[in-house]
Amino acid sequence: MDPMPFPDGPMAADIARQPAVLRTLLARADEFAAFGAASLAPAPGGRVVVTGCGDGLFAAAAMAGFARDRLGLAWCAEGAMTVALGAAGRLGAQDRVLAISMSGNVDRTVEAATAAAASGARVAVLCNGAGGRLGQIAAARVSLDIADLAPFLCGTTSYTATLLALALIAAGAAGAQVPHAGLAAAIDAVAASLVPDIAAIAGPAPRGVRILTAGADTGTAQYGAAKLVELTRTPAWAGDIEEFAHSQFWAVERGELIIMLAPSRAIAAYANANARALGAMGLRVVSVETAEAPVPAASARVGLGPIDADVAPIASAVVLQRLAHHIARATGFDPDTRRHLKDDGARFAASRAMTRRSLLGTGL
Repeated sequence: MDPMPFPDGPMAADIARQPAVLRTLLARADEFAAFGAASLAPAPGGRVVVTGCGDGLFAAAAMAGFARDRLGLAWCAEGAMTVALGAAGRLGAQDRVLAISMSGNVDRTVEAATAAAASGARVAVLCNGAGGRLGQIAAARVSLDIADLAPFLCGTTSYTATLLALALIAAGAAGAQVPHAGLAAAIDAVAASLVPDIAAIAGPAPRGVRILTAGADTGTAQYGAAKLVELTRTPAWAGDIEEFAHSQFWAVERGELIIMLAPSRAIAAYANANARALGAMGLRVVSVETAEAPVPAASARVGLGPIDADVAPIASAVVLQRLAHHIARATGFDPDTRRHLKDDGARFAASRAMTRRSLLGTGL
C-alpha cells in the first residue's frame, strides 16, 4: 500500500492517490496509444502541436523532451492564444493538434481548436469527461476518466495523469512501443516522493519560492509556481537556471526558497554550481533529482530514484504539489477550498471573464 503521510483533507488525499490512479491509467496504455496512432500521427512534413492553457500547457512542455528526444516526433508545445492567433498561417492538413483541457471549456483553448480545425489540421482533445465545448469541435477525444474528490481542488492527480497520458499518446503517434518499464518506474518514483518529510525539506515558511531548471522541465517549474500562486500568497517564480542568473536573481532576498529540478546529469552540473553559489549567500536550496543527477551542494535533496530524465516530470511534479500544500497550511491558507481566491469576488470574476466566460455566475 502506498503511504499517505498527510493530514486529512481532499487535496492531501488527491496527492496521495496518484500512484494508484496512474497505475490504473497505465493499464489503459493500449487505448491511449491507439488514440495517438489514429488521431495524432502527422503526415509527412507535419507537426504535432500540443496546446492548452495553464496545466495543459505546462504538461505539453514538460513531456516535450520525451516526445521529441526519445520518440523523434515534431512535438511543439504552444499556448492556446499563440495557436488561436496564428493557426491559419502555420497549420495545414499535414499537422495534428492536441488540445488539452480537463473541462473542455477554457475559452482560449476552444478558440485555438476552432482556428486549427479551420486551417485544415486534424484536432483531437485530451480531457477528463465529455470534453465540453472542445468535445464538439474535435475529430477525436480521449478522457482520463478520473473522478474528482472535491470541487475546486488544485490540479494534482489530473496533472500527473495528463503527463502519463501524453507519454502514451506520443508513443502511439510515433508508432513506437510504449515504454512500460520506464513509465512504471516513474509511478514508483511518485509513490516514493510521498515519503520524505516535506516540512523538514522546505524549512521555515519562505518569503518567496524560485523554481529553476532547464529544457522541457521548465514546464514542470512553471506548474509548481502556478500551484503556489493558486494555494498561497507566497510570491513564486519559475524559470531557466541560466536566465535566472541574469534577471530574477537580482531580486532574491534572504528567506526565500530556491528549488532546483535536476533530472539529468547535464542539468545537475549547473544546478550544483548554482546551489553552491546561492548557499554561500545564505539561501536555502532544495534539489529534486534523479539517481544519475545528484546535486550535493543543495541544502536539502529529494531523490526520485533511478528513472529516466524524460519521464521525471511525472514524479517531480508531486514534490512541488506537496510543497505548495505544505506552504499553504504553514501560512494559514486552506488548500482544500482555496477560499482566498473565491472570497476575493472581484478578482475571481475577472479571472473567469479572462479564461472561462461561460462559467461566470456558476461559482466554478
